[in-house]
This record gives sequence, C-alpha cells and structure tokens, in this order.
Amino acid sequence: MKTSSLNFISFYKYTFLFIVTLFLNACSTKPNQESKVDSSVVITKTKKEIITRSSTEKSEGMFLEDILVCVSFDGLVKKYGEANIKKEVMIETGEGQFKVTKLFPDTEKEVEIYWKDGKEYQQIQDVIVRVRFTKDEKTDLSSPWSSKDGIHLGMPLSEIVQLNGKTFTITGFGWDLGGSVVSWEGGKLANKNINLRFNDFSDNNGGLTDEEFTAISGQLEFDVLHASIKKLNPLVDQVSVFIKPEISKDLGQKMVKEVEAKQVKK
Repeated sequence: MKTSSLNFISFYKYTFLFIVTLFLNACSTKPNQESKVDSSVVITKTKKEIITRSSTEKSEGMFLEDILVCVSFDGLVKKYGEANIKKEVMIETGEGQFKVTKLFPDTEKEVEIYWKDGKEYQQIQDVIVRVRFTKDEKTDLSSPWSSKDGIHLGMPLSEIVQLNGKTFTITGFGWDLGGSVVSWEGGKLANKNINLRFNDFSDNNGGLTDEEFTAISGQLEFDVLHASIKKLNPLVDQVSVFIKPEISKDLGQKMVKEVEAKQVKK
C-alpha cells in the first residue's frame, strides 16, 4: 500500500464495523489466537527516506482526545484560535466530495476533523492525523500529535501489539483501506475509541516475496499473528480517535458476522 488516499465512505464503513466489534466482543478472544506477545521476530528491511520521531520522544502535550473534548467549532476556536482552523475543506474521493474541518492546515500539525451527521460544526465525531508527503516526496510521520496512550504516527505494528497486550485483526494491504484495524480482539485498546491504519514504507515489501505480500493483501481481514504480517512489521500511518455511535444489538450482530466471514486467521 503506497498511497495515503482515503475512500471516505468505505473508511467509515470499516470504522463502523470496528466499533461494532468492540461493542459486542470487547471481552472475547479467538480460540486460536495467542494471548502472549511474541517479541522474538527480528525485522530487517530497506526503507525509503522517511521522517519520523522516536517512541520515547515527548508528544508536546498534543493529544487527539483533547480535540474531541472541544465538541463544537466554537470550542475549537476557543482552544486553538480561529487563525489555526480552516472551517470547511472539501475532500475529493472516488465517491464524491466530503466536507471536513482542518486544524493547523498545511503544516506538520495538521489534523482532520469530521462532524456528526445532522450536527455539522456542533458535534465532533472523529479526529484523524495521517501521514504527510513533503514537496521532495519524503514520507513524513513526525506529527507531534498522539493519543493519550502514547500512540503516534510511525510506530511499528509490534509496538502496538505490545500496547494492546495481544494480537488483533486488520484488513489486507494493497488498497485504500488496507492495514486498518478491524478489531482489537478484547485487548487493552478495545475500549479506547481509537483506530489505526498501518502501511509499509520500504522499497522491497519489507523483505517479503511478491507471493508473501499478495497473500496478506486485498479486502480480507487478517490476524496480525500471520507470519508475513509480523515479518513486514508495518508502521502506523493514520491515527483516529472518535465518539462511539449508538448501535442497536441486532445491527451490531449482523455487521460482526460480515467481518468474521472475511477473516483469514493465518
């Protein structure tokens, strides 16, 4: 997956499925899933030039959850100043144009803010920070924003497994929504209202053969216990914190079945 483009409708479809899975299965564990983290895998890969920050580097106190607390556009202005906000930005996708608000637009601190349907500028639904690309085509993962659990852009999947305390499920690579978390599988991040997307920024598929990379690609779901995903050890290229929507039990069960039908465990 070499692109940061976003299919807005499909993204929220997967975010919704992710939330549903948390709602119904927060305490469940797959019978064939390891509960201990395997930290024995050594990753060696050739990377293109990327800009990132260390996991131990301070976040400058810039937490995505603090944006959610602002609730409304007026709240954003009060906290961050109107000069740092672009109220209406149109994002173009294959399915049309969509309106978002940007905080610190066109800077290394840029964040996208999505509003709850029917409550435009009155109720923040989702806050997203994502990979940027510089004018000289360098990959920039150095955003100062993080979650209050310390999750930020550029963190390898192995560190997120450690934070979650167990493996979890993501979508296959090689498409707009590839590498997105579908379920934390009852881990420590299951009730944090956070979602991530992972990407491989190496120039050799992280050392995987074409066959190995193809096996973990496409519109399926995979346990990150998969040997090829562990070897790839992709980096976080998108962090989203959100307000959990209200979901009926019947609808939730239906959508969870859709997710489980696509899962490829190993």
